[in-house]
Amino acid sequence: MHIRHLTPSSRTPLAMYTKILVPLDSSSAAQIAADHAVGLARDHHAAVRFLTVIDFNNFIGAYPNMIEVMSDGARQMLDGWMERASRSGLDASTAIGETCLDNASVAAVIAADANTWGADLIVLGRDGHESMAHRVLGGVADGVARMSAIRVLTVPSKDITNP
Repeated sequence: MHIRHLTPSSRTPLAMYTKILVPLDSSSAAQIAADHAVGLARDHHAAVRFLTVIDFNNFIGAYPNMIEVMSDGARQMLDGWMERASRSGLDASTAIGETCLDNASVAAVIAADANTWGADLIVLGRDGHESMAHRVLGGVADGVARMSAIRVLTVPSKDITNP
């Protein structure tokens, strides 16, 4: 019997990420995923991009100042994550996406932004709750995974093996 000892140079290399896209909303699941993504970016010396998507499909007939308030809130959240990533020494950027006729779903906007920016990993939060609509239609993370050829990492918001 022959035993082969693995040295660091003979191990299969881990995937190296250079650009990590982090879609955000105000949920705790998204915030936990963003924290995880910052750690990954630090470990891989990768650039990180924080993206939030305003879903105009849910606001048909909304007042213009309501949309402005939403955009301001999104910008404040993104600025907070940008500051945190910069303090960690990361190359960080932010973007605000919007649903439109070409990208009618939040998942489509995320997948399109990941492709345009050249991301090699998308990190999304998952809350562990499944409604009937989620089971039938799928959530944003499921939609991104179906629409994008880029790797998708979902980060649970809590230990789902020990509820």
